[in-house]
Amino acid sequence: MNSITRKLVLSILTVVLTVVALGTTTFAWFTLTNTAVVQPFQAEITSDTGIEVALGIPVAGEEDNLNWVTTLTTAAIQNYIESAYTAFTFSHVTTLNGIDFSTLGTSSMTGTTSGYLTIPINFRSNSANRILWSTVSLSAGELPWQSDVAFTGAKGTSYIAGDSVTIDASDAFRIAIIGNIAGDPSHVVAYENGNTTTNVVLDGDGVAMDFRGTTELVDVEGVPTPTYIGVNGAMNYFYRKNASLPFGADAVTVLDTIQALAENPVLDLAASTTAGAANYGQLVIRVWLEGWDANAYNSVLGRMITASFVFTGTTI
Repeated sequence: MNSITRKLVLSILTVVLTVVALGTTTFAWFTLTNTAVVQPFQAEITSDTGIEVALGIPVAGEEDNLNWVTTLTTAAIQNYIESAYTAFTFSHVTTLNGIDFSTLGTSSMTGTTSGYLTIPINFRSNSANRILWSTVSLSAGELPWQSDVAFTGAKGTSYIAGDSVTIDASDAFRIAIIGNIAGDPSHVVAYENGNTTTNVVLDGDGVAMDFRGTTELVDVEGVPTPTYIGVNGAMNYFYRKNASLPFGADAVTVLDTIQALAENPVLDLAASTTAGAANYGQLVIRVWLEGWDANAYNSVLGRMITASFVFTGTTI
């Protein structure tokens, strides 16, 4: 290993997601069963000397049979997604751990295994034995959409029907890396964008949050009744469209996230005799649209999302 540094720049992954709306694009995520189709990725993963990467889930004991390369091309990543999924679509989902996901059912939140993207990446090396997630970028650019009802936006701005509302679609996205660290096979590091002119951080630190918001007097069968109208953003928009709130809005718990990375450990490589190198391991990248996010409007559909990753190899 280089005597100047004990860290190897392991790989850089740049992913461009283009999501295309199906149907109306002016409702909050939980309003309709709208989904979004992922168009071809523009992605590349490159690795430094002595480190190789491969996509997919290998047969145990046959890790060396993976297609090990120093560069994963856009075509290779796209081919994997197309082979692993049949017409993949994003949908409104949420998760407490980055592993088990749920969505809005007919009468309650219900488990789901679809609607989010999973990309398994394998690493092997004769030098590095720990992988760090050191850099991430998640962006889409601020673009307007026109609201069709009066509501209060995520940042507390009041809008009327016809107003132009500026959002960054990436604010509703989440990225999680799940790997084995110090014997924990379900170690997760999750990221969401920080507070900006358009975004309010949702991260709840594992604590249940009440998304019912404030009350106002609403005519219920001719009687003015105090009614919860949802917290600012997509929940209040949902209420203005439906005169109700999604199931479970009184106790929302979401995955703990960070808004900045500092060489976070995500994977320990174990000694291997079947991977064609001394050390081997696999992590999983998950990308999803968080249904509880204040910017989770259907208007994020049809926007281009760019996610970039830098992983670093080191020794422990």
